[in-house]
Amino acid sequence: MPRHHIINSLHIIGLIIITVIFAFIVGMFLPKKSQAPAVDPVSYNESTLAPAPAIPLREIIQFNDIIENNRVNPKQIITGTVPGTWFFEGSFPVFLKKPSGEIFATVIAKTDEDWMVTKNVSFSVTLPDEFSYSGIGTIVFTQNDPSNGESGRPIQEKIIPVIFENE
Repeated sequence: MPRHHIINSLHIIGLIIITVIFAFIVGMFLPKKSQAPAVDPVSYNESTLAPAPAIPLREIIQFNDIIENNRVNPKQIITGTVPGTWFFEGSFPVFLKKPSGEIFATVIAKTDEDWMVTKNVSFSVTLPDEFSYSGIGTIVFTQNDPSNGESGRPIQEKIIPVIFENE
């Protein structure tokens, strides 16, 4: 084997050894990735590590002017409170439905309060000037979803059975 091949091979081996040593030194001084501490399932504090328990909707949504099976009329105002997370730009949709599930009117519930909170926020909604349907049905109060379902989070709603009456 010619002498210049041996010298080139030694240079390459030397460069590889220097690169490995340099990588080892750099690795020693770079910050380490942190890992979450192991949790003992018997002794951890549930209030800080466990997800908050789900609160039933009947306890967080409150209505002032309507109860199940009420008769409702055009232009009626319904007020209550819902979590601030239900609002987007201070409003959320309310659907009036026939027993078949068909929506015959949509109105918008609004608030004048700071809605960018998780606590309950007051709202009011005015029903349409007239109903195109009379009879039993439901009013569906629906959490506003500006992502149109793309967020992947479930949309909450509260359904109130009512009787729609035209005056």
